[in-house]
Amino acid sequence: MHRFLACAALATLAGCGDSAPRSGTPADSTPSPTQAPADSGVAAWTTNPAEGVSVTVEDGSATVQTGPHTVLWPQGATDLAPPYTVRATLTKDSGRLHEGYGLVFGGTGLDAAEAGQAYSYFLVRGDGSFLIKRRDAAQTPVIRDWTRHPSINRDAAGAGRANRLEVRVGADTVVFVANGAEVARVPAAELAVNGRPGIRIAHDLVLRVAGFRAGAP
Repeated sequence: MHRFLACAALATLAGCGDSAPRSGTPADSTPSPTQAPADSGVAAWTTNPAEGVSVTVEDGSATVQTGPHTVLWPQGATDLAPPYTVRATLTKDSGRLHEGYGLVFGGTGLDAAEAGQAYSYFLVRGDGSFLIKRRDAAQTPVIRDWTRHPSINRDAAGAGRANRLEVRVGADTVVFVANGAEVARVPAAELAVNGRPGIRIAHDLVLRVAGFRAGAP
């Protein structure tokens, strides 16, 4: 359960990168497995919803293009229990400033409609801020609202810069790290911590995901 999953992976202002799926793209669309080259170390990624999302894996990284907001995870990923760490380097190639993207952990029911999902997530966006939130079916309680932090790289010249994100999940405390700097520390009791790790991306983004790993600290 604590082994690493070595995976090459991986806007509207009002939505703040955390909006509901657009009409015409139901959240309960059948999840889509996206096959990767055999030498990439990734068997496949699964996206939910499947409609309106594409994933291309090449040379150890994934490029994800979203229509609706999307959760994706490595096909065959196992559930994790603390202690464990989830990390990835995320680079936004295009998309609006205030659309968020980041790490998912403690996920259950990820392949179901949103009414059956539960997970925690750590997002960043182009203005250099971060968000910590939890999904519990239809409810999405905010744990830490959008907050700017100097360690988070802001968009430049109309595109994003790489952000190395990490979530260190302990039995009592969860630590959130961006580009090597701690940005928040939250009691584990406030979050979903047992379950599957992955990535969450807001709508209408093109995001490159590299170095996705989840497992023992």
